[in-house]
Amino acid sequence: MIAIATRRPGKRYRHIEIFDVGSHKFYSVTELLNPTTHHYNPFFSPKSSFLSYHRFRGESSSGDATIPSLDPVISPEKGLRMLRLNGSFPSFSPSGDFIAFNHDFNANSGLKIIKSDGSKKWTLFKGRTAFCNSWSPAEPDVIFTSVGPVFDSVKATVQIARVSFNSLNLTNNDCGEIPVDIEVLTKEETGNNAFPSCSPDGKHIVFRSGRSGHKNLYIMDAVKGELEGGGIRQLTEGPWIDTMPSWSPDGKLIAFSSNRHNPDNVTCFSIYVIHPNGTGLRRIHVAGPEGSDEVDKERLNHVCFSKDCEWLLFTGNLGGVTAEPVSLPNQYQPYGDLYLVKLDGSGLRRLTYNAYENGTPAWHPSAMPMTALDIEWNVIAAASYNSKSMIVSPYE
Repeated sequence: MIAIATRRPGKRYRHIEIFDVGSHKFYSVTELLNPTTHHYNPFFSPKSSFLSYHRFRGESSSGDATIPSLDPVISPEKGLRMLRLNGSFPSFSPSGDFIAFNHDFNANSGLKIIKSDGSKKWTLFKGRTAFCNSWSPAEPDVIFTSVGPVFDSVKATVQIARVSFNSLNLTNNDCGEIPVDIEVLTKEETGNNAFPSCSPDGKHIVFRSGRSGHKNLYIMDAVKGELEGGGIRQLTEGPWIDTMPSWSPDGKLIAFSSNRHNPDNVTCFSIYVIHPNGTGLRRIHVAGPEGSDEVDKERLNHVCFSKDCEWLLFTGNLGGVTAEPVSLPNQYQPYGDLYLVKLDGSGLRRLTYNAYENGTPAWHPSAMPMTALDIEWNVIAAASYNSKSMIVSPYE
């Protein structure tokens, strides 16, 4: 017999099952006992008389349990402050006072805004899957996002949307839904369009699209998109994956992840930079010198620039897998630590050291005072199990 922890398609919870190697049949164990609880890490006693496992009960002490919207994380780098967001794809407002983010991609899907001190939160829209946000550096009332299924094929309908709202609604004391105007910038028949990043002047959007049959990068008008009166052009082209672009604050470079150095391997990505006019393409070798085994095993994603454009912040597998995937509940990948590196590939620094996925980081546009964070410290253990986004800021 073999004991496994699995979450079956269509099921919300992970359960322990026994696989009979003789009959090739699975037998449910924990779903019959605790159907609404996660279970992990099964193991047999030495004589196989007992089956043990970990059960996450999800219970807290007396009173209401609260997961903080922002949670301080110890930074190994002097001068850097790190905050963990209870959500994904954070993007700061031009002033740095607010953060746009996606709470999740299921029951609480949509687009939300939170104050940078964690004290207030608003909903822009809900009930629609949205991911990867880019707050216009030039317009405090405009956020760009992707609307549609996450991690889907090139033909799946995913649209780039321009979300407009009145930012004065963020200055009142009422936390709730804010009226928005959602304008789709891409044509429905173009398939999978996602991961927008706005230029510093707010005039253009770089994004990933599968319209050619391959996932490459395109630049379009930030107001009218590729619709009538707008404009679009292809930035990268080839039978590989170019994705998750990030426009530098000075407007001179666009960083992105790509497997163009080995298009047949869809699990390994490296960081590239290119000028917005399509010139100056180069790969930043992080894990080792060009041609080495280490550099060709890189899986580096979610790259973004520091304000001075001298450093890149990204998620990577450079620390290896630090725990078995089965022990990490409901995560997209069993790794993901945050790193910093200079544009020439030097000065690599590791920011996080844990077994969870620390993804979709954002860099605060300016320094945050040490006293900015004001949240309640009533945290349940489940908070550390989910995939979180990380925010990095220099101290004042």
